Amino acid sequence: MDKYFIDKDGRAKEHISGQKGIKRVHFPLCLAIQYGDNDPVDCPDFLLNSSKGKLFVETETPFEANTKVKLHFYIPPETKLLAEFNGKVIDQRQVNNVKGNMIKISDFLHRKLHKLEGYLEEKNHLIDKKI
Repeated sequence: MDKYFIDKDGRAKEHISGQKGIKRVHFPLCLAIQYGDNDPVDCPDFLLNSSKGKLFVETETPFEANTKVKLHFYIPPETKLLAEFNGKVIDQRQVNNVKGNMIKISDFLHRKLHKLEGYLEEKNHLIDKKI
């Protein structure tokens, strides 16, 4: 079973394939994507498949394939960092008429993703690290 976190406008929901119902994350969630020397793309809508370490990110201007990115999952507005990952753009896609990029998390470790899941499911206490 795959576990997904779907974020729209900073409000995330958890969905587990094969199960009915969706659980809401009870705090705002944002993603910042840093690529090269460019300003970060801040708080785009995304779909995270935490079981496979892949992420679909909505972007008006998709990134080139193989672009290396740094992903920061955080709570706004104080910018409390929940998790940081390195990733690489796999390809540009259109999902349900939404353009974006599929990103593979390069430093994919189940332990690291489980820690992020724990915060989103409110099983772990939130950390107080600033980015």
